Amino acid sequence: MHRILIVDDERIEREGIRNLIRKLKLELDPLVAENGEAALQIVRSEPVDIVITDIKMPFMDGLELSEKIREEHPDIELIIYSAFNEFEYARRAMRANVSNYLLKPIQVPEFLAAIQRATDACLEKEADRKRELQLLEGYRLGMAYEREKMLLDAINGTRPMKPPAAARIDDAEPESIHLLLVECPRHFFDMHNDDFLAMLHERLNLPFDYLNVNENQSLLFIRHPVPLSRETLRFLAETVSASTLERYGQTVGIIVGASAEGWDGVHSAYCGIERLLEFKFFMNEQAILFAEEHFSEASFDEVELQSISDKIYQCVNFSDLRGAKYGVELLFSYLKTTGHFSSLYTKFLCSEIMNKLLVKEHKKSLAVINDYLDKISRSSSLHELKDLMLGVFDLVESCTGARNKEESANRIIEQIKQMIEERYDQDLSLEGIAEQVYLTPSYLSYLFKKETGQSLIRYITQVRMDKAVVLLRDTNMKIVDICQKLGYRNSNYFIQSFRQHYGVTPAKYRERTP
Repeated sequence: MHRILIVDDERIEREGIRNLIRKLKLELDPLVAENGEAALQIVRSEPVDIVITDIKMPFMDGLELSEKIREEHPDIELIIYSAFNEFEYARRAMRANVSNYLLKPIQVPEFLAAIQRATDACLEKEADRKRELQLLEGYRLGMAYEREKMLLDAINGTRPMKPPAAARIDDAEPESIHLLLVECPRHFFDMHNDDFLAMLHERLNLPFDYLNVNENQSLLFIRHPVPLSRETLRFLAETVSASTLERYGQTVGIIVGASAEGWDGVHSAYCGIERLLEFKFFMNEQAILFAEEHFSEASFDEVELQSISDKIYQCVNFSDLRGAKYGVELLFSYLKTTGHFSSLYTKFLCSEIMNKLLVKEHKKSLAVINDYLDKISRSSSLHELKDLMLGVFDLVESCTGARNKEESANRIIEQIKQMIEERYDQDLSLEGIAEQVYLTPSYLSYLFKKETGQSLIRYITQVRMDKAVVLLRDTNMKIVDICQKLGYRNSNYFIQSFRQHYGVTPAKYRERTP
């Protein structure tokens, strides 16, 4: 419904026009003003589509009012009426670009015709504005997609990357790019991705690009002419962490990648982050980690020492020898940098680990166990003790047989693929699948990528996208129902993932499918 402002210094005239609108049941919302100055205040403070005004009024006449409205609000339709049929009035009215010029007393047919022309003009302007907004939104989405594709190409190393001019945010190519991987529990970005991005724009004071990688990981690309200092990067990471906790009550883990020299170096920096992710099982989930940092430089407290020991035991229980060896590396890095533990306590820790390993791998011979315990007790340095521990792990690994290990890995991967094929419509997560196949999440992540060449999360997404194509092509299901059938909770997130894979939205894909 359009809003019309009736301006006349005579109350009987104002009410007469308002009553005529009601009697004719016109779809108009009438407002009234007793003179031009009052009318101008209303136009400046409230939305008005049409103004119908008398010419002869005190303080500000109808022609002056029309001219001011035309200057300030050119989209408002103007109708002037007067008892004076004079050429000068009509000429001034035409200069003010009024829609109609009516004579008193107002005749119903002429009034209806004038109102119809004014409302038609309003509808046309609204349609023009809507088309313009649609074009702008289409352009914005197109640019966002191009930018997103450029970022995906950069981290995947698909081709030498340089952002296209249309997709670049800054005029100058950034010399240094820092990647910050933000990791949250599953479904966080499925539910909060857009709002999370808006929060980042509010809180961060440096230019950045953003890429949602999957349901629990997103990447920030911090752009700067020169490499940022470690202190600045830590401050940025702490800002993201604190803001997420404040806004969502959610703790996050953040990994800061090495500085990349331009977009061509992003793939290498991202690979460094992925290598660290393989072993994140051993680290505090809420930690801020630096991918290029050597663990010998990291400092752990006593609680962290116990945590590392516990997770070494867990890896041994799951026969994750690779993960257990990495835990031993972390343990010795801690022991080397701390120094206030006695050598007796250090050897006790290693004896416990050794005993659990040999018993688990069925090396139950008392003589074998006692032999290694004796070697531990006689070790004269931390370096010697570390070499001894890693040597035992290597020996156990070699005894298991490479062929049996390969066959076992293939069976596990096929089991996981079958599970995904049957449960793609459910809540699938790395932790949940690892529990089903009796592996640690870190080892499962490593094993799946080693055997298939892609991460488990990407494989799940690909299966869901393949199923989406079949449903779009062979059924008439609504897109929101397809989203739920594929295990997504948020339809916008499903549409975004589909577009990343196929370059178009699900609706566009369905339109193009014969």
